[in-house]
Amino acid sequence: MNAMEAQEYYEQGFDLGRKRLYQEASEAFTQAINLNPDFVEAYMARANTRSAIGDLRGGIEDFEKAMDIYRARGQSQIADMLLVSWGSLHNELRWKD
Repeated sequence: MNAMEAQEYYEQGFDLGRKRLYQEASEAFTQAINLNPDFVEAYMARANTRSAIGDLRGGIEDFEKAMDIYRARGQSQIADMLLVSWGSLHNELRWKD
């Protein structure tokens, strides 16, 4: 049941993101993650919405969690691809500080 509900929140988050309602989208992705803590796609989507609203540290944390999940699943190549997004948020944060 939780996986189905998590998927619904994830889809809701995507719809909100398309409308550029990034804060609301981030909250929907958080609900999905709360219901399914290994929902790697929700972490990646929330990372993007968090960075869109200026929460760069939150975005970095979400990308790190997604990379951890992929590595735990033996999908290191996918985790390594996320390093690009993770690195760009780090660079952006460095310029802001």
